Amino acid sequence: MFNLGAIGGAANAAATAVNNTAALPQQSAWGNFTGGVNNALGNALNLYGQYEQIQAMKKSTGQARVDDENNVEYENGAAVVVDTPKIPAIPNNKTNEVMVFGFPQKQVIMAFGGLLVVGVLLKVAKS
Repeated sequence: MFNLGAIGGAANAAATAVNNTAALPQQSAWGNFTGGVNNALGNALNLYGQYEQIQAMKKSTGQARVDDENNVEYENGAAVVVDTPKIPAIPNNKTNEVMVFGFPQKQVIMAFGGLLVVGVLLKVAKS
């Protein structure tokens, strides 16, 4: 009455199809962005590994000690001495003004008053 062989064959075909699709790479919403990030991180780790190998070779031959002796280090840890001239503070009267949007406050108030007068004159002329 029932053909069990056909049902088993269909289930087997469905299971095989699921297994075949699982082996294929899946495309994410990010596209290949994650692959590029993984490549960049892998390359960075490889470069860092090469840097560490060079440092290890220098330490094993004593070259790192020679480099440290030849590298001048100052008391403050700076690599270069910078002489900056001391400029005495000269009081400037212009810096004591209050600035509004980069303009002196007096000019801003006068400009606002001028716009207000022009607006009132336009309103009077219209009516």
